Amino acid sequence: MLIVGMANAAFFAADLFHEAFRAPFPVPRDDSGLSIPTPPGLWRQYVAFYKWSDTHVEPVAFVNFLRHGDAYLVGGLCARRNFYRRLPASHWRACKARGGIVQMLLDRAAVELGDAAALFGYCGDAKSWRVSERAGYRRTPYQYVIVKWLRDVAERDRAALEAKVAAVGPF
Repeated sequence: MLIVGMANAAFFAADLFHEAFRAPFPVPRDDSGLSIPTPPGLWRQYVAFYKWSDTHVEPVAFVNFLRHGDAYLVGGLCARRNFYRRLPASHWRACKARGGIVQMLLDRAAVELGDAAALFGYCGDAKSWRVSERAGYRRTPYQYVIVKWLRDVAERDRAALEAKVAAVGPF
């Protein structure tokens, strides 16, 4: 498994994203439709690749991060629907032991994006919540807004950052 962070993963992950969401890929751009500025320089996208053979490498998971103050907003998390069914049994067991491809993707990104105080997700799906929780995310007082703290932050500053992110709306 290879997990790669990049500025724009459209070339590798657009079809994967469309398979998961039936929506256009979140290409880094100034006007992303959010209530905050989204210049391309604030975006970071991660793709997990699986090597099936010496000549076949496939993108199997994707996640998008957008810098917002001292946090990253996490969105577009998805995995190839039939990935696990196609894995050799030994690789499936190894992947499962690490929490699955999505958790590996979230864990890797959290290490690389440690320049922020926290990673925030907007999660209303039970399956996605279970994976996010295993990856260290916790619920906030705001419906659907979840957080993974990357460093110690005073409680009042945590509350302020949670409110700031919740004010963005769905991301």
